[in-house]
Amino acid sequence: MELLTSKVLDVCTGIGRLMLENGAETYRVEDTVYRVAVNYGMLGVSVFSVPTALIITVQGPTGEEHTRLHRVTEQKSNLGIVAEANDLSRRIAQTELTPNEALLEIDRLNRMESSYSPFEEFLAIAFICGFFAILFQGDLHDFVASAITGSIGYMVFLYSKKITNIRFFSELLGALTIGWVAFILTNLSIGNDINIIIVASIMTLVPGKAITNGIRDLMASHFISGVSVLSDALLTASAIGIGISTVLSFI
Repeated sequence: MELLTSKVLDVCTGIGRLMLENGAETYRVEDTVYRVAVNYGMLGVSVFSVPTALIITVQGPTGEEHTRLHRVTEQKSNLGIVAEANDLSRRIAQTELTPNEALLEIDRLNRMESSYSPFEEFLAIAFICGFFAILFQGDLHDFVASAITGSIGYMVFLYSKKITNIRFFSELLGALTIGWVAFILTNLSIGNDINIIIVASIMTLVPGKAITNGIRDLMASHFISGVSVLSDALLTASAIGIGISTVLSFI
C-alpha cells in the first residue's frame, strides 16, 4: 500500500507539473490533481498550487500523511499538452489506467515536442501580425511590413530566451528589434504607418493569456497565484514599453 501511495503521488505530481509548465490556470491544476488522487482511492487529499510550485498531501493506508513538493522552474505556453493532461486525468477517472500505465503516459507527454517546425511558426507569426495591421486600419503595405517586423521580432525573442533564459531581457530585445525593423521598413517605404506596424507586431508578445489567467485566479480567490501571474504580465508589458519607447526616442 505504501508503494501504491508513492506511485499515486508520482502520477499526481507529474500531471500537475505538466499543466503548470505549459500554461494551465492554478485552479485547474489543483482540481485535476485532486480528482486524480481521489480516483485512485487516496484519502485526506489536499493540493496547493502557485505558478512556481505544487504541493500535494494524501493520507496513507494507516492514516499517516505523505507530502510531495515539486518546484516548477520552466514555464511555456503549450495548451496542447494541457489538453492531453486533462484527457489523461479523465481516463484515470474512468479507471482505464493503473498508476504505472499513467506514469508511462506522463513520460510520453514529457518527451512530446512541438508539432510545428520553426518555419511554420515563423509563417504563422507573420500572418498574425499582418492581419492585426489590417485590423488596426492599415493598408497592404502595413500588412507586409507588420508581417516582416513581427516575425523577426518574435524569433529574436525566442532565440534570445533560449540563450539567456531571462524572459524580461528576451522580451526587451524582441521589442527593440520590432521598433528598429519597423523604423527601417517605413523609411524604405515598405510600410506606411509606423504606429500601426509597431502595435500590430508587438501583439504576439503581449501577455494576454497571463492577464486572463491572473484575473481568473483573483476572481476565484486564489490571490497568491493571481497576483504572481499579473506581476509577471506587468513585467512583460514593461519590457515591451521600454523597448519600443527607447527606439521611438531615437527617431
